[in-house]
Amino acid sequence: MRGMIRGMRRMAEATKRKDKRLPSHERRKVILEAARFTFQEKGYHDAHMELIASRANVTKPILYRHFPSKLKLLVAVIDQVGENLIAAISEPLGEDMDWRASIQHDIRAYLDFIEKYGAGYILLYSVGLSLDQEVSEHINMIRKAIVRVLKERITYFTDTNRVSAEEIELTAAMLAGMVEHAALFWLGEKKISRRTCEENLVRAVTGVLAGLPPRPR
Repeated sequence: MRGMIRGMRRMAEATKRKDKRLPSHERRKVILEAARFTFQEKGYHDAHMELIASRANVTKPILYRHFPSKLKLLVAVIDQVGENLIAAISEPLGEDMDWRASIQHDIRAYLDFIEKYGAGYILLYSVGLSLDQEVSEHINMIRKAIVRVLKERITYFTDTNRVSAEEIELTAAMLAGMVEHAALFWLGEKKISRRTCEENLVRAVTGVLAGLPPRPR
């Protein structure tokens, strides 16, 4: 919480130092960051637009010009968090990296992301789903994008002459769900160390993928 408050203060100070007439896209970024901090701190229902506007150093009319409702603002925040998560696990792999190293790389990147965003990750996968159909649809689009990334990874290391694209996609969906729920449990409970969480996830994912025929070299 203290880190989040310090981050808010730094953001507010940086915003004040800038020209008040920021370009629209820059202003939007500042608003989204203020909204993410506020949703994380207060929850959706107690995150009032007045507070978000104050933290973004904008007036309410400007805030509503960018986002006509709090729900639309939440959707934009969720999209931003989702895009950052997908980018984190989509980094190109080294040419000499085998599938076991790839698993460790991707799980480490995933956990690095949720350690950084913390409550934002919970907002993405827990709070958002219970609010509105539009929010749920955006979260499901992010989940599908993550499955596509995993499918590409698995396809690269698998003999596709022996395993169908549908089977690979099913495996990717299973692994995405497993990692998501394990990460939420770890983030919420914090009863085990980050290292233990990572090692268990790597072991579980490796066990699943070991059953697929490897790509011929």
